[in-house]
Amino acid sequence: MKPFNLPSTFKLGSATAATQIEGGDLNSNWYHWGLQGRIANQESSIVAADHYNRYREDIDLMKQLHQEVYRMSIEWSRIEPEEGIWSEEGIKHYRQELTLLIEAGIEPLVTLHHFSQPQWFEAIGAWTHDKCVFYFTRFVKKVIESIGDLVNEYCTINEPNVLVNDSYMDGNFPPGKKGDMKAYFKASKHLILAHLESYQLIHKMRTEMGYSDTMVGMVHHLAYFESAKKDPFTKMSRNILDYAFHTLFLKGMVEGQLAFPIGHGYPHGKGIFCDFIGINYYSRHMIHFKFNPGMLFGEIKFKAGLTDESLNDMGWEIYPKGLYEVVEKVYRKYALPIYITENGIPDSQDQKRTKFIITHLEQVHFLIEAGVDIRRYYYWSLLDNLEWHDGYGPRFGLIEVNYKTLERSIRSSGKVYAQICQTKKIGANLIEQYIDTSSDAGALR
Repeated sequence: MKPFNLPSTFKLGSATAATQIEGGDLNSNWYHWGLQGRIANQESSIVAADHYNRYREDIDLMKQLHQEVYRMSIEWSRIEPEEGIWSEEGIKHYRQELTLLIEAGIEPLVTLHHFSQPQWFEAIGAWTHDKCVFYFTRFVKKVIESIGDLVNEYCTINEPNVLVNDSYMDGNFPPGKKGDMKAYFKASKHLILAHLESYQLIHKMRTEMGYSDTMVGMVHHLAYFESAKKDPFTKMSRNILDYAFHTLFLKGMVEGQLAFPIGHGYPHGKGIFCDFIGINYYSRHMIHFKFNPGMLFGEIKFKAGLTDESLNDMGWEIYPKGLYEVVEKVYRKYALPIYITENGIPDSQDQKRTKFIITHLEQVHFLIEAGVDIRRYYYWSLLDNLEWHDGYGPRFGLIEVNYKTLERSIRSSGKVYAQICQTKKIGANLIEQYIDTSSDAGALR
């Protein structure tokens, strides 16, 4: 690996999601999911990192980390705890948090749906309910009325592909269904329509407010899929999974097309329905053929036989080159600005995180050199948090959280990342300290 600089205009920061860090919300479907014992170790979202009460302290820590941008979500169940009932307390809270971020010189990127939703919405069938798009866009309208003067950048829906997969195929998210392909595709269609309508609504409302700087995008989890074998059945499995997990949502949310099997045509007309594409990237996945129609004719696994150095705490492969591959492919097709809205590693001992950040930022550097309009990098996550059904075990944070005392402490990797955020430089000293140049471990392009 050679030293490199990122452009002065490139912005670095971190990301979080409300349910994973805030705590105290009794009206979220994830709180009720925890009551059913469906989170690892019988854990609950009720405390999380107590960010709802400690956001001032956490923003001060962001300033110490030289964060320029911060991706956060607004919790729907705090704004509409009961169907049609709006919480002024919830609205006031988010206005205060956003105002403090802006005063600190940190630009907010607001996600409107990040896996969690009100329990009343869950109880009626959530994204399989026929009126779900109406309910979601009504919430979006309320949010823009409430904070549209403060925020110009929005992500509508986080990782719709992961949401439907874990909710209706793998059973790890509420409502915990397994192998329900009908629900998978029905919910997929509704999430796409919700994005399309929200995209148009946010632009319309902020234009009427007198603003011309609105940026609205979707956030897509792009895994690097590779065929485990070269036989035609394995390649077919990879292509089917790639279509159902990636392409279907890109066609829908970027191009406005309802593609087979969720529909046909362009319900809101042909066009582009994203001002940027948010990409969450974590790992490479090996696709194996398996004749199981309920699971889309394939199995997703991590590469076998890797050393501990190449794995994170959850057993996922650390594969920086995949970031280049997935971003370059999407940019080649759509030529829209790219934000890396999530990229991070669970690393409780903080032994691999700095190298992880440096080697993935190297891929960002390569992409910029190749002419890709990539503008942001949000490390996941600012804080240790509730990692959904895996509970509090995985430690992704730049900032360590002591879950007994809720004390925060910046990890060593967080301090290195703060230096990178401030200087936009990966110098020879960092490479010498953290990268094994003898094996050319960093230069993976």
